[in-house]
Amino acid sequence: MKRGNVLVEQIQNDGIITEDYDVSLSPSEIGTVLCRYFPNLKKVDGTPVFYVGEYNNQKYAIRCKNITYLGIPHPIYKKRIQIADDLMSFYDAAVKMEAKPLLLGVYTYGEHTVFVDFKMDTYLGKKAHNSSAHVYAEDLWAATVDGYFQKVDCFGNTITAFRPDVIPVFLDELFDSGTEETIVGDVTAVIPEVAQGAENQLIQSVVPQGTQSTASTTTKNAVSQSEQSVAVQDDIFQSRITPVFRDFFQGLPKVWHGIACYEEMIAAGYKNKFQPEWVGFYLEFCFEKYLKENHLEDKIVYYQDKKEGGIDLDLYFPQIVCFGDLKAHSEDSKGIQGNDWETVFSILNREGEAAHLYYIVCEHETKKDSEYDYEVTRFWNTKQQKADLLSYHKRMKNNVTLKKAYLLDINPKNKEYLSMFKQGINSNGKPRPPKIMIDHENLGRFVVEEIRLA
Repeated sequence: MKRGNVLVEQIQNDGIITEDYDVSLSPSEIGTVLCRYFPNLKKVDGTPVFYVGEYNNQKYAIRCKNITYLGIPHPIYKKRIQIADDLMSFYDAAVKMEAKPLLLGVYTYGEHTVFVDFKMDTYLGKKAHNSSAHVYAEDLWAATVDGYFQKVDCFGNTITAFRPDVIPVFLDELFDSGTEETIVGDVTAVIPEVAQGAENQLIQSVVPQGTQSTASTTTKNAVSQSEQSVAVQDDIFQSRITPVFRDFFQGLPKVWHGIACYEEMIAAGYKNKFQPEWVGFYLEFCFEKYLKENHLEDKIVYYQDKKEGGIDLDLYFPQIVCFGDLKAHSEDSKGIQGNDWETVFSILNREGEAAHLYYIVCEHETKKDSEYDYEVTRFWNTKQQKADLLSYHKRMKNNVTLKKAYLLDINPKNKEYLSMFKQGINSNGKPRPPKIMIDHENLGRFVVEEIRLA
């Protein structure tokens, strides 16, 4: 076992992120860890050395490397495995023995272990000695607290991070998805009743007076009208809706304390007053109140349809026939986590100007409750009369300071820059459905307005 020489982000087994030196296991120590956790594993000597196991009568082969810091001058949250130039030899050997080849990384910190699967086909072509596959400390944290985390970035790179206790879930997913899964989001989004007539109003504002729209309209004219309609939509959003969000965010207090926010929501009898992720729900609470007090329902409707097949998003803009969602986002997060992939693409796959989804994002600096002796955690559990006063302590936030607000337009032209992730496991033992993510390096492709708050 070797220690690194640079202080970088590390994940404790209780989910706390700290700064410490990396740990690298020797090849024999990696083998010991693999054999401890993976079923029916045995070592295959040769060049390269790898391990073969069996699960539900299906064979798998593992080539495993240490997960360590990417190196100076990269940020301290970036980690990687080194990809050896014998990866193709391993792949061929595994296939020859009819085993599913896996390129794994192992992360070790103290007694804590997380495995990361780097989808093989992405890396087979990387033969250089200095090639690497990347993972963020935040990805390891997500696997630590939820057991399972998977993401697909806009380049198609897929990683799956998981704790040792959910290896059966990982292997079930591995062998259940023998064919590539394609998520097309072909569910049709339903226009809420509040918008009836609004779509016609928008179209009428585009089509010149006296023009009859008939089935014989040429494709050229149809495309032209669609382009004009989108231009009108953009103009309405910028001129009528954007000022509303500017005024709302500028009027908010810039520092939010968890206990005070809970007390305010409890006193108001707010429906989501006891949600553990209080920052996002306090943002919704404030915005709902703002809409009512300023009588803005003609521009923005607070809208959620949690019924099966419904569109579970926060907002609806009747003047432009589009949905939106409020998001609270920590500035040290590596991406903005969004809604269910299927929900989002049910909107983006629609035809015409309504194929837009607007995210209203409040970015903040976050202080964890662990830095304040879990005072918000204890308050939250006490108010609900829970026996365990430290329930949810790994994730609880203590206070936030607002930094920026972003208005994002997700549409058919930029949807290719969305990433996908899965986090956590449902009660049925399966990973939760995938959601979208907007990585920070692609944020500029979606921003239509940035509002500075500090």
